[in-house]
Parts: sequence; C-alpha cells; structure tokens
Amino acid sequence: MNVLIVYGTTEGQTRKVAEHVAKDVSDRGHAVEVLDAAESDANVDLNDFQAVVLAGSVHQEQHQKAVKNFATAHSEQLDSCPSAFISVSLSAALEETRPEAQRYVDQFVELTGWQPRMTLLLGGAVRFTEYDYFQEQVVKFIVMKRGLAAEDGGDREFTDWSALDAFVDEFLERAAS
Repeated sequence: MNVLIVYGTTEGQTRKVAEHVAKDVSDRGHAVEVLDAAESDANVDLNDFQAVVLAGSVHQEQHQKAVKNFATAHSEQLDSCPSAFISVSLSAALEETRPEAQRYVDQFVELTGWQPRMTLLLGGAVRFTEYDYFQEQVVKFIVMKRGLAAEDGGDREFTDWSALDAFVDEFLERAAS
C-alpha cells in the first residue's frame, strides 16, 4: 500500500509525529511519502496513494492554515480513501481538557468539509529553550493553568507514542481491508 502523510507543524513536534508514523508504516512494508503542508505541492495527486494521514498541531485554538487548506482542497479525495487525522495539542495531554481538544477537531472538520475515518487526539510538547521571552511567558501561563508544568521549567514532551503506534496499527489494518 502507498501511504501519504501530510503534516503541519509550528514548533516541530507534529513533524516528529509524522516521521514516527512514516517509520511505523514503512516498517510494516508499505511505501510512504511525507509532505509538509506548508511546503508541499498543493497539486499532489492523491490518486497515487491508497491511504492518507493528515497531522496538524493546535496553536491559539486552531490548526495550521496550511493543514486546513490542504484538507479543504482535497476533501473529496480524502473522503473517498482511507484517511485519518492526528490532532496534536496540549489540550489532548490531560483527560479533563480532552473535550477542548475534540472541539478543535470538530471545528476543523466543519471548516474543511473532510470527514476523516479515524482521528487521534495526541499530546504535544513545550520547548521553552526555543521560545523568546514573550512566547515563554504565554506558554508557561497555559502550561501552569493546565497543571502540566515541568518541575525544572525545561522542555517537556506529552506525546503518547504507544497510543500513536496503536493508532497506526489500527489505521493500516482498516485501510488494508
């Protein structure tokens, strides 16, 4: 099976997620192509792929514009093949804020018109070492408000890699049938 993975990232965690998915897909004997939605050719022919995974991160309560544009432009083709959406956010990291993370996905689906066959809410990461002073203050406020603060104030990853692996397994199983 030939699988396309399209991602949008702001701080790099969703790229890391997309690369992890690509390795899982490849390790299972499938061909895989990975595209950054911000850099990819909008005219990619989805007919060349038997399955598509789209991954985007949430910032300021929205997924990246490039990811929304890709899903909107290709919604009919995405609906006609096995397709999945991975939404990466800090809201997905805690059980009590998962409804908020689901709202972001619901808004994305409503806006783009694409109905992914599978979705995964996946925790993201904070990278204080990469933020300027103002970004750091905003992220610290959000992280502390949600009870996700690292004890040392350093970078922290909230991605559940085991959940991602299980998601990829299920997606590939469904796509093959």
